[in-house]
Amino acid sequence: MKSNIVSYIIKTIILILIISFTFDKVVFLIFNHISDKVFTGQTVGKLNQYLEVKENLDFIVFGSSRANHNVNPIEISTNSFNMGVDGRKLAYSATLIKLLPIKKKQTILLQIDTENAFNESYAGNDIKALSIKYNRNPIIKKEINQLNKSNILQNFYWSLSYNSAILGVLKNYLKPKYNYKIYFGYDPIYTTQNQKKIFSHILKKTKKDVNCINKFKLNKIYANYLTDLTKFCNENNKTLILFTAPKYEDECKSDNEELSKILKNAGINYYDFTDFFNNTDTLENWKDKEHLSAQGAEIFTKRIKELIK
Repeated sequence: MKSNIVSYIIKTIILILIISFTFDKVVFLIFNHISDKVFTGQTVGKLNQYLEVKENLDFIVFGSSRANHNVNPIEISTNSFNMGVDGRKLAYSATLIKLLPIKKKQTILLQIDTENAFNESYAGNDIKALSIKYNRNPIIKKEINQLNKSNILQNFYWSLSYNSAILGVLKNYLKPKYNYKIYFGYDPIYTTQNQKKIFSHILKKTKKDVNCINKFKLNKIYANYLTDLTKFCNENNKTLILFTAPKYEDECKSDNEELSKILKNAGINYYDFTDFFNNTDTLENWKDKEHLSAQGAEIFTKRIKELIK
């Protein structure tokens, strides 16, 4: 009698698992069908567009919002795209670079922040934004696993990949934000008079003491990715250029100098544009201390164009 009960429980559990796995895959396929039609927004639309056009590009910008809002790629090449995304760091960008076609000649402009490079606590959490492609792209899956940023259940319940993204996917599926066919990934910031007044007011406030780091050990994840990217680009006909975007005011200079030394010794092209606008007093070039206005980005893009040529 007892063995019959145990057998019944086991069979019931197996049946429940089979049903749940089947339901999960059906949901996953439905989400994929919807997601693949989304080409606007930073949740998945911009990523989808990049994956669609990456084979034909000859110039690509990667990085955070300080890449996204600061470099207009179409001014540099008609076959270009700005894959900068707000809040992203090296793990996200490096993974996307590894998706580029092998042996095709391409120029890669990668934005990197000095303070992040020496941040010991950086663990690559930004790569989680690619989880939506975890069970669809082996390279993305490998990179997420290497950083231990996967949810173990994702290997069984694939629809979990959409957990944090489905609302953004549905929103852009039902109401696209822009015409992606004339979008090149660049999002200029047009500042209002009120925003300029607020920024001016912030600058007039009493400055606080800044604690600059004095120990310069390259974050392990940064070090590994820079090695990987150098090898990937050397083997696949890519020109890799790293840069630090302009800041309104940089009160810590030692990290810039140290990063420049490290990258120079590694044979990596690097340009520190932190002080690019230091000789101009106008606030018209800025949205805030970290981001350029559309006017500032236009000026900065011209410098990048000169550099690329």
